[in-house]
Formats: sequence, C-alpha cells, structure tokens
Amino acid sequence: MSRAHSTEEELVELRQHDRDDDEPLNAETMSVHYSGNSLVVGLTHFACVAHDLDETDTVTVETYDDGLWLDL
Repeated sequence: MSRAHSTEEELVELRQHDRDDDEPLNAETMSVHYSGNSLVVGLTHFACVAHDLDETDTVTVETYDDGLWLDL
C-alpha cells in the first residue's frame, strides 16, 4: 500500500467520525530552517494529500498577532 493511499484512507475515516470543527485532522511537529531572510517549514504529506497540494500551488501566508494562517 502506498503512503498516499493509506493517507487517503485515513482521511476518509477521520472525516466520517464525529469531531469538533476546530479539532485538527492531523497534527505533526515540523522543524524550521532559514532560507535567506525567511524561515521555512515544510507542509506534511498528510496536509498535501488532504488539500491536493503540489509544487505548482501557491500559498499565501497571513500573519496575525496570535498566529499564522495559510490561505490555500
């Protein structure tokens, strides 16, 4: 079974269960590193599969006092 296939099955199962709207489908700790004057963090494989993202997509990073938002 491929990693993408197992992630897709996990997504289906998670979406079928009752959970709070603000409860994440997945949470993983990721490290950050510098690239020029910016800090970079990779999106998890789970996030890419869940939102059908690949290297051709553009993501807007919104910065707020209490956190960050990625606008896909």
